[in-house]
Amino acid sequence: MTIARVVVRLHAQGALGIEDWLGFDANGRQVAQGQSAVLPAAATYEIALSACWLTVHCLTLPAVAAKQQQKLIRQALEDRVLGALDSLIWRASPAVAGKTWVYLLEQSRCDQVQQWLASQAWTATRWVPEFALLPAGTACYAPSDHGVMLAHHGEYAWLDNEADLLALYPDETWQALTTADLIAPDAASVSFFKSNKSNVSLAMHWQQWRSAVYLLFVCVALLLLSTIIEWRSSVGQERALRQEIRQTFASVYPGVPIVDPILQWQSQQKAGESTGRVGQGDALDLLYQLAGQIDLAVGVDSLSVKDGKLQMVMNEGKSAPLIAKLTAQGSKMKSQSMGDGRIRIEVEQ
Repeated sequence: MTIARVVVRLHAQGALGIEDWLGFDANGRQVAQGQSAVLPAAATYEIALSACWLTVHCLTLPAVAAKQQQKLIRQALEDRVLGALDSLIWRASPAVAGKTWVYLLEQSRCDQVQQWLASQAWTATRWVPEFALLPAGTACYAPSDHGVMLAHHGEYAWLDNEADLLALYPDETWQALTTADLIAPDAASVSFFKSNKSNVSLAMHWQQWRSAVYLLFVCVALLLLSTIIEWRSSVGQERALRQEIRQTFASVYPGVPIVDPILQWQSQQKAGESTGRVGQGDALDLLYQLAGQIDLAVGVDSLSVKDGKLQMVMNEGKSAPLIAKLTAQGSKMKSQSMGDGRIRIEVEQ
């Protein structure tokens, strides 16, 4: 005889202790029972919470997500349970034919069982309702500590004695079960204890926040990508502007080796000041003067020097600060919208 699972029933009243235990083989068939405090060796151990501790409600609920189902259950229990729900915990069974059975237990009972188990040499993997030992679908009852537990066509209850049962249902034909007739709780039975509670909590936490975390990663990636694109665009504009300045410098000073046109213009400006040519500069000098006022971030598309005039093409939406600077300085300036989101600004010496 091999015992695969042992289900332990506890004293319903007084100090906690083992009322009796039931041994089942791998097929769920009861093969042993006893009342001693020393349990037989088995692969798993389970606690059958006393029927007199529990209250069972059969609810008809719509098919909704688990989180929404908990809200519906709480609303239904508030209408059915006398007193506050804060001192109670509940577990809901999987729906069968649209019906969900909700088992209520006082939190203090769970704490009591937890403390008692801490002193035992074995570990329980589940805390199932004692009603899970009754076969489903029949009107039956079986002895429970200090009373009887019954199953009546989907209803579960505990009564003080058999006389109360027959008085409540005088016309019902009952099947009286003995301890040997009790069955093994199936895998779908609710459990008030989860040995991997912390892991389940973390898993639920990850499931709830997974979409938000993924969305955050996508947003960060898009922000990084847009920053790189904007930086590359600014670098390209700066490179194009410098190249255009070099070409303009080469056209004005042919044959002069170009190292740094900005510094070379500065040198030419100083040379003009030393020879008394200040104020007689050309558009190239004007470009040098304005170079410090042009912010490359505004998006200057092109610069050209022609007939003593400096022409710039830039983003129209970003041109206001530069136009305001030129106007404040009293520069001779003209601006013309190009109709494609850009503006042409012409400045005279």
